[in-house]
Amino acid sequence: MRADIPTLALVSGCIAILQALAFGCAWALNRRTPGLGRWTLASLLCGISLLLVLCRQSFDLPLLTHWLPTLLAWAGTALLYMGAAEFRGRRALLKWPLLCCVPALAGYLWFGWASPLTWLRPAFYSTPTVLFLGLAAREWLGEQRAGLRLASCCGGGAAVIYAFSFVYRAWLIAIHRASPEPFQDGGDQLLMFVSTLLSLFCWTCIALLLLNQWHHLEKTRFHEAQLIAQKNLVDAERQLALRERELLNERTLRQRDLLLRDLHDGLGGMTANLVLLVSMGRSEEEAAERHELMRHIEHLVVGCNREVRSLMDVLEKGPVDWCQILQELREHAEHLTAGHGFNLDWQVHGKLPESPLSDAAARLSLLRCLKEAVNNLARHAQARHARIRVRFFNHCFGVTVSDDGIGLQNGKTANSGGRGLPNMLRRCEELRGRVRIHGSAGTTLRFIIPLPVSHHAIAQKPPFRDLANAGGALHEKA
Repeated sequence: MRADIPTLALVSGCIAILQALAFGCAWALNRRTPGLGRWTLASLLCGISLLLVLCRQSFDLPLLTHWLPTLLAWAGTALLYMGAAEFRGRRALLKWPLLCCVPALAGYLWFGWASPLTWLRPAFYSTPTVLFLGLAAREWLGEQRAGLRLASCCGGGAAVIYAFSFVYRAWLIAIHRASPEPFQDGGDQLLMFVSTLLSLFCWTCIALLLLNQWHHLEKTRFHEAQLIAQKNLVDAERQLALRERELLNERTLRQRDLLLRDLHDGLGGMTANLVLLVSMGRSEEEAAERHELMRHIEHLVVGCNREVRSLMDVLEKGPVDWCQILQELREHAEHLTAGHGFNLDWQVHGKLPESPLSDAAARLSLLRCLKEAVNNLARHAQARHARIRVRFFNHCFGVTVSDDGIGLQNGKTANSGGRGLPNMLRRCEELRGRVRIHGSAGTTLRFIIPLPVSHHAIAQKPPFRDLANAGGALHEKA
């Protein structure tokens, strides 16, 4: 029984077309699968090439039945190689293979129609095909991913066998000086169509196996990524819980520190002055002087009540005009200095800001800072005259509190280790201001605070250390 070569060509072409349709459906449902789209186009070009070759039995147009099928076959094998490289996640190398196609095409055209040595035409026809099949086999045989090695090795082996069939056919035609026409009787022509038909069957099975194994590998990677993400989420939640506890501890310490400063700068200063006034009242014999001391004590008690109310509604109180702030500070300073028996010179220069002070925390820190300066003036200065200057500029305002007392060098403040001056410096720093302290001849405190006044938390507490040394050094905090 003799094999019918045209029938083999027709069957091979139809199978290639059906394979392209099947690959196209699989690619439409699995767009994420790498290389499947190129393999679909390769099967389609291979089928069209075989059907065009089959048309030689009806008509002979060299451009349509010789040149075009050859170019389509080369393009199909090139797409097979590009799909294999894409499947592995690599970049296809096409520069040198395409350059090799140029002399191969020239030799194919020359020995096919211009030269009588037509038996050399298969050698030039087979060169690009074998080259691209060899590159595809190298890609498949180099696959190292678990689960894909077996199918890839089968694909590489099939490509090597199919390439060897082209080389063997070209060698048979060359040694026998036979005709290269595909429909001539002979084992070399039969070998070409049989190898093509077998490669189509093998490639269909290998492609389905690769597609199945790739999906299985993707599912495994997805589950592993889920496990890693869950582990990272648990670690992140644990770190978040630790950070929340740290923030809670820091917030607790900060609230305690703020409460200590508010108690010291507010109620602490007033109660200390109350103690001084009561002590002075015990030794005072004249009724008028006692009455005056009792009036100052009453003012301080009212001030204590006001401080408590300020602590309670600091976050509820609305914006406060600068006139009210200065009036409260002036009343506090006048009653305090009058109770201790020295004169106060109060002056305000410059244009007051038009916008009120709306930041409650900043307002409280500002009043605490300035009142602490007045409290230190009354308690420790032992002065006869005091002066407070408030001057407003475009972008900042300054406050100068000075006296003619004993200063910081010999006073109790320098060596008492108290909280007054450190708290004052910290509050001024939270308002983004700076303080200058001179304590050699009397005491002078200068505050420079930018406008608009706002409260800014700072990371660390300033050290509670002496703020003036024996020479009356200058301490600044920006």
